Amino acid sequence: MAGGVGRRLWPYSRKYLPKQFVDFFGTGRTLLQQTYDRYIQFIPAENIYVSTFEDYVDIVKQQLPELKEEQILVEPVQLSTAPAAAWTALYLTHQFGSGNLIITPADQYIIHEDRFIEQVSRGLEYVDTHNNFLAVGVRPTTPNTGYGYIQMDDVKDGDYPMVKSFTEKPDLQFAEMFVSSGEFLWNSGMFMCNLPTMLDMLERELPAFSTCVATARSGATETQMQQLFNDTYPSMVHQSIDLLLLEKTKNVVAMACNFGWADIGSWPELHEVEQKDGDDNAVISSTRVLFDKAYGNLVCLPEAKAAVIAGLEGYLVAEKDGVLVICPNHDAAIVRRLVTEAQMKLGEEFV
Repeated sequence: MAGGVGRRLWPYSRKYLPKQFVDFFGTGRTLLQQTYDRYIQFIPAENIYVSTFEDYVDIVKQQLPELKEEQILVEPVQLSTAPAAAWTALYLTHQFGSGNLIITPADQYIIHEDRFIEQVSRGLEYVDTHNNFLAVGVRPTTPNTGYGYIQMDDVKDGDYPMVKSFTEKPDLQFAEMFVSSGEFLWNSGMFMCNLPTMLDMLERELPAFSTCVATARSGATETQMQQLFNDTYPSMVHQSIDLLLLEKTKNVVAMACNFGWADIGSWPELHEVEQKDGDDNAVISSTRVLFDKAYGNLVCLPEAKAAVIAGLEGYLVAEKDGVLVICPNHDAAIVRRLVTEAQMKLGEEFV
């Protein structure tokens, strides 16, 4: 899934070049490319599909020239991840009839790729023989309020506990309680299932998809599927696949993983995974920065710029293409609010 705007990483993530197409870590590979590199180690190249907004198709082709045209699934409007995942499942069902599906964001940070491959492969083996969704979760290490929390039930299906409840981005008090209880996992945003299970869920939870599911299963032509897509997709409800599965769907199990995960969805989360100096300051790229009595800051500036940061604690200092943002870096919602204000008061060109 690579169709989002990434507003919480503004101004580095922009409408014309969102976060999934940016190299945040100076490795020479963007988040999308790193995700592809991770999966190509154990998934055949022809089985990797990218769902993205139509404005970003050329960027995907440039960054992943290995993909064939039919492996890029185009979203005509940005409706979050549930419609994108649903149409991907419909397309794959029409093409192949059956199979197993990994739904994953394109903007994740994974430390231990060997563990990742082993644990995701084990999850695929489970959904191949079980008609449940498998939510990939991570043991929380801190009461992070920027993540969703999956509560595990005592009831299990095989080795995996059923999902009991889900709380998206709780306040600090609840996050602390969730972590201390030991019953919760961070939601990684990765899900696995077999295609029939996905289509059964769509018919049950999204009645508007009933005709689409029947058409995909009936041996319709490519032209018929494309026409159905053009007629249906723009009218779908804006909804995330996370909430659809974890709040509304009953047949979901959770797998606790330990491959070293972070969601690169906001500046506070990026500060967590970046290398820091003795004063907890982090600098993205090779920008030259002098810190003076400054602690816990994150700096992201063009390489040609040098900066002196004095007396700041817990701040973000980021500049990209004519927009400079200096604000506290303890809450991802701050940047989201600032983007909205900038869009209204400064104009679309700054967003």
